[in-house]
Amino acid sequence: MAALAKSILEHPVWGTVVITRNPRARRFVMRARHDCILMTVPLLATGKDIERALEQCGEKLTQQKQEPAIIDTSYRMRSDNFAFGIAEHEHEKFLLRRNENSFVLLCPKDTRFTDSGVQEWLRKVIRNAMAKAAREVLPQRLEALARKHGLSYSRCTLRDVHTRWGSCSSKGNINLSIYLMMLPDELIDYVILHELCHTVEMNHSERFWTLLDKAVAPSSAKALRAKLKGYSTLI
Repeated sequence: MAALAKSILEHPVWGTVVITRNPRARRFVMRARHDCILMTVPLLATGKDIERALEQCGEKLTQQKQEPAIIDTSYRMRSDNFAFGIAEHEHEKFLLRRNENSFVLLCPKDTRFTDSGVQEWLRKVIRNAMAKAAREVLPQRLEALARKHGLSYSRCTLRDVHTRWGSCSSKGNINLSIYLMMLPDELIDYVILHELCHTVEMNHSERFWTLLDKAVAPSSAKALRAKLKGYSTLI
């Protein structure tokens, strides 16, 4: 069998991408290493095909290359609509306190923060708190923006997904990631308006970007998209 053709792409957003062209491949296969993204692609895949695949999966793969921070009493998360912190207290049980969309988890002083099981549980607590806040913020924000811009949708579903910030089905159903709560207001609105515009244009054609530019004005849709790539859903 002939050697598979390999090339290296230094991508401005996703870093080093090692591309292997395989004549037997029928789809794109990607995985993350600590220093690069590995891609196996069909032999005749074009540059646009590769860029589209990275657009869909690059964020998730980049997050897989990152090491999550240790969650302990120094941990703080704060955005425009959500805050979470860890503190110690004298009691033997964990206690979650909430003030609107600001949460503090009080932990016993002997909590073993370096234990992997404790870390997994703490991340679950944070995700659950974020989901509670998201249910009170995101559907109302979607409804308000739809009304403001004269756009309509069928229903809204919130999901605990890391792979994308939002999506819109052909039936006009909009899915929003609870991790939008980690973003500033400007980018939450951008994601929501992006999905609302898909209820009119189910693609990323020039007509779609023109519609989205009008919705986010005076900002630029593509400038906001570039800014969004600087954020991660990693907790």
